[in-house]
Amino acid sequence: MRVASWDIGKLALRPRLVWIMALSSLKVRLHRTFLTMLTIVTSTAFMMYLFTMPRSGDLTERQSWMLMLVLSLLVCAAGVLNTMLMSVTQRYREIGTMKCLGALDSFVLLAVLTESALLGLAGALAGVGIGLVISILLGLGEHGLAFAQHLRLDGLLWKVPLVFAVGMALTTLGAAVPAAIAARMPPMDAMRGEK
Repeated sequence: MRVASWDIGKLALRPRLVWIMALSSLKVRLHRTFLTMLTIVTSTAFMMYLFTMPRSGDLTERQSWMLMLVLSLLVCAAGVLNTMLMSVTQRYREIGTMKCLGALDSFVLLAVLTESALLGLAGALAGVGIGLVISILLGLGEHGLAFAQHLRLDGLLWKVPLVFAVGMALTTLGAAVPAAIAARMPPMDAMRGEK
């Protein structure tokens, strides 16, 4: 005797649906979105300030500069990783429901990564702008109208895209581990809210 099989289908990986889900997730969890944005903006603004601040060729000062740059990158990555882990944990049931309805692992992975990329885009843009404004204001306060001679504003055409790209990359890479956890989660465990 043959038993009938039930085919519930798969959620198709449509970019429009992934964008809609990512945007709605950001709106629903507004406090988490704000905290993540604050981490990204602060880190990228500090990085932009580091690239434009005046510095001498002294070895100790260069080492201090490199240490501050590495610390700003670590703070950004740790903050985003922590926030995205919280996001995945809060969404276990939602992810479980999507997987029970046929969402593929790649769909869940792309949804979480898209959400983090949107945060990275907005945070990196704001951080670059705020960092430049802070550098200019501090330069004006210290050197007056001759601030441009003291700040390292040369090479802004590569500094701005570099800081923006680093902010975006850190945000997306920081979300890669939580996204992989969410994608591989068994549907029934996710429905129970377990890891």
